[in-house]
Amino acid sequence: MSKTRLTVEYDFDFCLIGIVCSEKDFRLCWMLNNQLGLKLAKTEEHTSGAGIHSLFSFADEAVMREYHLVANKTDTGKLLLEEHQHTDYFMIVKGEIDNEEKKYFAEHIKKLNSVSTSYLIDVEALKSKQNLIF
Repeated sequence: MSKTRLTVEYDFDFCLIGIVCSEKDFRLCWMLNNQLGLKLAKTEEHTSGAGIHSLFSFADEAVMREYHLVANKTDTGKLLLEEHQHTDYFMIVKGEIDNEEKKYFAEHIKKLNSVSTSYLIDVEALKSKQNLIF
């Protein structure tokens, strides 16, 4: 009897921004909505191998993009992306986005009062990028 092996390749073609912020997730979400004109809203939590992470999402059909804000740390302190242990949240932008828009998002997030810094992350270089699949 022959065996067939199924190989699944995931699409990691999205913009990932790391955010260092001491605010609660709902407060950061509110600030991002006001600063960037988004409508992020609480959705079901994101479950990964690391645990359950809070998740806020918004689908903008006008520009065919999805925005997600996910917490890096669970209530028990486990990390979504181990290699970014000092990062509190990740903003994921799926859809067509050029480098200038990526920089625009990172810079405008960094301008928020409670945000210490925000920075672009190369998704392909991440060891635990499979945790970002949802």
